[in-house]
Amino acid sequence: MAEKDLNKKPETKPERESFLDQLNYLKALDQLINEKVADKLNMASRDPYESVDTKDINTALAKAQGEFPGIGYNKENPYFKNKYSDMDIIVKTVRPCLAKNGLSVTQQTVINEAGATILITRLRHNSGQWIETRARILPAKNDAQSYASALTYMKRYSFMALLNITTSDDPTDDDAERAVYDLRGAKSKGVALNTKYNPKEQDGETVTKEQLDEIEYELANYDDIAEMVLDGLKIQSLADMPKNKYMAAINRIRSIKNAREGIE
Repeated sequence: MAEKDLNKKPETKPERESFLDQLNYLKALDQLINEKVADKLNMASRDPYESVDTKDINTALAKAQGEFPGIGYNKENPYFKNKYSDMDIIVKTVRPCLAKNGLSVTQQTVINEAGATILITRLRHNSGQWIETRARILPAKNDAQSYASALTYMKRYSFMALLNITTSDDPTDDDAERAVYDLRGAKSKGVALNTKYNPKEQDGETVTKEQLDEIEYELANYDDIAEMVLDGLKIQSLADMPKNKYMAAINRIRSIKNAREGIE
């Protein structure tokens, strides 16, 4: 190779051309970022909580809500000695008003990509429009009975939340009075719980792992009592129990169990 070739400097792009390359790179990068953002937005729009148009269903729901009779309590939770309206009475009370206005409610469970069980409660209108709410099902234990209890609890509250339903032990009209079943308190033997749940007393701290294990041990094969606890404390899982309610819960659970077994 000739000496003049060795001493020859490598060719470099003109400064203007280098600047244009960088500018094109930044433009391409900006486009890629915008496409990623658009994909995220499109993904969210593909999984909406309501139909594109909701004009008709909004009008129908407003009319139905104006016709809903008062819903009284028809059940008693012996764990906390408080009254409540079960799913059966709520649905039977509002269903005629919904049907009259072309509305219906469906509830189904799906498994999402993360493997979680999601309850979808959807309000449907005969126009094809719809609105839905979603709630994750978190059983106290990994068994069929716990799953059924958690699902029953969440179905009732999702249904009420979607339709903005409230309940009261003082029905406001004759239709509501007729709709309410005679009180069928599923009372367990034994004394009532002296310390009722008071949200103001809740300090935000939940039970420890050891306390949760003890509660689950006490509730083994007593799924109805477990449902009483969840409903009375307005929690979805036993792991959500306020720590300052632990001793009262344990004592009450044992009291009910002993009473059933005839132990003083």
